Amino acid sequence: MPSALPPSAKPSHQLLYLIYGKQDVYRREAKFSMLTALAQLKPGESLCIRVMTDRPQDFIGWPVETVALDDATLTQWQGENGYLHRRKACAIAQGLKLADKTLFVDTDTLFLKSPHRVFELIKPGQYVMDEFEYDWSYVCKRPDYLKLGTHLHAQGVSASNSFKLYNSGLCGIRDTDMPMLEASIRLIDEWTEDSFDIHTIEQVAISFAMRGQTVRESRKFVHHYYADKRFFHAMHAHFFSLHGETFSPELVARCLDVPQFKPVPSAWQRLRIKWKLRNQRKHVKRVGRDLLYGSAAPEHPYYDVCRQGWWESASREMRDWDEAEQRQFFGAHNAGWPKQLPRPAKSADERAIVDYLRQRRAQ
Repeated sequence: MPSALPPSAKPSHQLLYLIYGKQDVYRREAKFSMLTALAQLKPGESLCIRVMTDRPQDFIGWPVETVALDDATLTQWQGENGYLHRRKACAIAQGLKLADKTLFVDTDTLFLKSPHRVFELIKPGQYVMDEFEYDWSYVCKRPDYLKLGTHLHAQGVSASNSFKLYNSGLCGIRDTDMPMLEASIRLIDEWTEDSFDIHTIEQVAISFAMRGQTVRESRKFVHHYYADKRFFHAMHAHFFSLHGETFSPELVARCLDVPQFKPVPSAWQRLRIKWKLRNQRKHVKRVGRDLLYGSAAPEHPYYDVCRQGWWESASREMRDWDEAEQRQFFGAHNAGWPKQLPRPAKSADERAIVDYLRQRRAQ
């Protein structure tokens, strides 16, 4: 099988991860992402994987090179303004010294194609980002962007001469691009000096530093599931409970058994659900859709463990309802299936869904 590249002083390319803290879910995310990268390699291809982490012991036996981070480094990378995601920009900047081309990958990323297809896009003056999200001319009108807009307007940037904003879940650059990363970090510090309203200010800063350059998207080659974590967390937990976390070629092959996308009913089932909910109010329709989607998910061993992800979406939606509407929905005296909703495709799910929603409501 294709293999990882042995550690070297400065390879031509590297896949770079940043992971810190003790939460099992992020360790599993990172390991599963690495497995998908290795599984997609073509015969003859090799891959250098580096992990910047405060827990290098978690990756013993894995075909990766770890860069140990101590508390002092993580604190320094967070900066004087306490912006957590500044650490990502610092990790990328530090990683540039270790390879000619660096592909930084958020842990919640699956490779659909060989990572080398993405490395091929990284060229002088051409960067790679996860995907295009917004144009500044659109997003600058949102309330949470108004403060940053004041900073940018002072630098001559307005809606009329805007720039593109990219998701930085994947970022591909060269070792010669250090000035761009340093500029991004300076912008982060400037924009977070007082207080900040934008959670993703780090990727705005990187996008701003890349303006005027060619940026290629990587979404054809990877799936960044940041909006659907609950589904993948359930599948990954099940995967590692079945196969363990000890690295082996078999583990790489087994990762291909896990679906690459969240469970969604067939087009026909979605149409039927939409029709059945057509007379409901919008907020009830959203809850009903998520409950029924979970029940109508395709048959698959890994989908069976993550159907509750849909039910959790419904539960979150219902938290915004007032108490009277919640009581009406659930009915009195622990009634069964809500009478205003069509019944799920699987009759056994009626009790399971009601029990799940009541449990979540009680928490």
